[in-house]
Amino acid sequence: ALDKTTARPLTRDERDSLLKLNVSAIKSSTPLPGHVTLYEGMPVILRMRNLSTDLGITNGAQGIVRKIWTAVCPSGFTYASCVLVHFPESKVQLSHLPVGHYPIVPSMWKFTMTLGAIPAEQQKLHVTRYQIPIQPAFAVTAHSAQGKTLPQVLVN
Repeated sequence: ALDKTTARPLTRDERDSLLKLNVSAIKSSTPLPGHVTLYEGMPVILRMRNLSTDLGITNGAQGIVRKIWTAVCPSGFTYASCVLVHFPESKVQLSHLPVGHYPIVPSMWKFTMTLGAIPAEQQKLHVTRYQIPIQPAFAVTAHSAQGKTLPQVLVN
């Protein structure tokens, strides 16, 4: 994740605290964790975004990471980073990419964080987080599996 605040630049310790933050406790419709380990070939699920319902790139769509750009996305995209994901069930065909491949760009959400261990020195920061909206898909919940056709299922 890339966290920014308008008040001032974040210190390294503040940035580390934000990346380790348990976002499940935050009352937001789109909380995203500070760190998600990704690698090429990893199964992922698109989270909290409907990019194109007609093309099958919706919240919960499963795909495979094909390329990770951390410096600059390929031409045609104006983002500093993105992840190219292959959605096998998708009909998407972008002119410069193979069929079913779609670049996932960072999404943004805002939250307020109180930093500082001593109450007299605590400071509230309004943080804007930019994060790629995907999560690992090695396992899925029963709720996210509803309505899907899956090649293999292991149920305990």
